[in-house]
Amino acid sequence: MKKREECSMFIQELMQYQIQYKQNVFLKEYTTLHIGGRAHIMIFPKSVQEIEQCLKLCQKYDMIYVVLGKGSNILASDQGYHGVIINLTMFCEMKRLDGQRICVQSGATLKNVCDFCLQQELTGLEFACGIPGTIGGAVYMNAGAYGGEMQEVVEKVVYLDDKGVKTLSHSEMQFSYRHSYFSQQKGIILEVICCLKIGNKELMKKQMNDLMRRRHEKQPMSDYSAGSTFKRPNGHYASALIKQCGLQGFQIGGAQVSLKHAGFLINCGHATSQEFLQLIKYVQKTVYKQTGYQLECEIKMLE
Repeated sequence: MKKREECSMFIQELMQYQIQYKQNVFLKEYTTLHIGGRAHIMIFPKSVQEIEQCLKLCQKYDMIYVVLGKGSNILASDQGYHGVIINLTMFCEMKRLDGQRICVQSGATLKNVCDFCLQQELTGLEFACGIPGTIGGAVYMNAGAYGGEMQEVVEKVVYLDDKGVKTLSHSEMQFSYRHSYFSQQKGIILEVICCLKIGNKELMKKQMNDLMRRRHEKQPMSDYSAGSTFKRPNGHYASALIKQCGLQGFQIGGAQVSLKHAGFLINCGHATSQEFLQLIKYVQKTVYKQTGYQLECEIKMLE
């Protein structure tokens, strides 16, 4: 972190602009893996103007920063983060624009967005009802499940970078498997405009309930995890390869290959970030040695 005087001035300006913040928070309380040391400053902007002001202050005081949603795809270091966390979970409004289109602020959880679509009888996002992240994070990585992906419903994305607020069309988003424009380019996703279809509320509810039932049956929903740990390799499934290599249940410290679903690495309750990272590397090395497949990790490091 910067010198104490600069940090104090930074916080004074946050207070001046009435932007909510916390100091010395444990990142494990803000990630689904429940791993991570202290973040020196975590900011909770509630509007585009507050997000813009946060960026200006970070630039003014030369603060490094990272954007966080629900922390569902993050492995945070036990050493914490010595910079600013911009937490977007309070930036979460959504509205129906016209007909079949909705506009959603990036901090809205996928669960809440799916519930909103259900109320509005707009179908197309049911596949995402159990993904434990925000719509901003889902667009960032083109999240998907049960045959659906975000690229199928996203019409355009409004984002913020150092030059101001900009808009990307669907074609400009460069969507592919677990990839988007933001995989290589900097920018804070602000709003997502989705184009859906008129649906039947009862059929939508039935489908969402069915997908949630399947998740609970097959995935370690009651354990700390970051979802599927590895991307799907061409021509195979990561979970099948891991199971084939006899790694299901393998454990390093408090980090374990889930006994319920081999594609999930879980925190048994006391794992360190180092143990979890060691387990990821061990699984990758073993699978490559035995099968020739190189598993690519989906989880992002925060350090």
